[in-house]
Amino acid sequence: MLKKIIVASMIAIGVAVTIMMSSSPERNKPVVSICKVVEHEAIDAAVSGIKDYLGDVVQFNVDTCQSNAVIASQIMSKFVSSKSDIVVAVGTTPAQVAFKFAQQKAIKLVFSSVTNPDNISASLNDSNTAGVSNFVPLEPQIELFMSLQPNMKRLGIIYNSGESNSVDIVMKLRDVVKKYGIELVEQSIQKASDIPQAVQTLIQKKVDAAFVSNDNLALASIPIIVKLCGKTPVYVSDTDQVAKGCVAALGPNQYNIGIQTGKMIGRILDGEDINAIEIEYPSSTETYLNQSKADEIGLKIPQKVSNMATKIY
Repeated sequence: MLKKIIVASMIAIGVAVTIMMSSSPERNKPVVSICKVVEHEAIDAAVSGIKDYLGDVVQFNVDTCQSNAVIASQIMSKFVSSKSDIVVAVGTTPAQVAFKFAQQKAIKLVFSSVTNPDNISASLNDSNTAGVSNFVPLEPQIELFMSLQPNMKRLGIIYNSGESNSVDIVMKLRDVVKKYGIELVEQSIQKASDIPQAVQTLIQKKVDAAFVSNDNLALASIPIIVKLCGKTPVYVSDTDQVAKGCVAALGPNQYNIGIQTGKMIGRILDGEDINAIEIEYPSSTETYLNQSKADEIGLKIPQKVSNMATKIY
């Protein structure tokens, strides 16, 4: 008898939970599932922009793949099972993985903060995919660095050779620096533990400055890079990293990238054809300077550069 009562009770509880779930307002909201490439300020800022724009009219799921394609695939499978209305991939690795699901029409994919959308696919037509890139031209960035170091001859770059965005930037940068008479000293990494040796090699090669450009692995270790570089200036394309000791950055506002992405998601949820939406790029860039760090390493920031800065630490 006791066993029957327990079974009956469990069935009753199950029915009650089902009724509660079906009547929950959360079930009536579109589900937007976000996969971040890693945890760091730029990626988190983009996600915050997405969430702030869409607000509580949608239900969010957020996960991180730690730059691992296998983990990203597992997350995407979970998002498919949960019947997400929109899947958002923030960063290249999850975007590349999610694109395969989008091609199979399993999801609608919106990518965000992807430097080179071509690394997702050469063509996004009819692929259930749209998105916002965070790419800004390299020339203005090099010109900013040279305005701070007019005699710059050797620029070191630390990048993850396993991240296609980073490899693409290095290839572009090789041609760009030649226009300014600068030698690019490349130092690749594959994991965070490679960074100390990479920095040491750049210092031994007497670079005038080090540069990290939208590389998620390196950006997540900026405080270590800055510390190991000592008196050698560190430049970035991610403005959020300047507060951590980088001397300067010229790049997009990552929160605004998130807002752009949120607007795009809203259009799709409102019924606009995702395949008719063009890739978007940052509408503006910002210049961040770290005066305190410049003073510490003996680098003078010209007044004309300070005058054009969006923010100075």
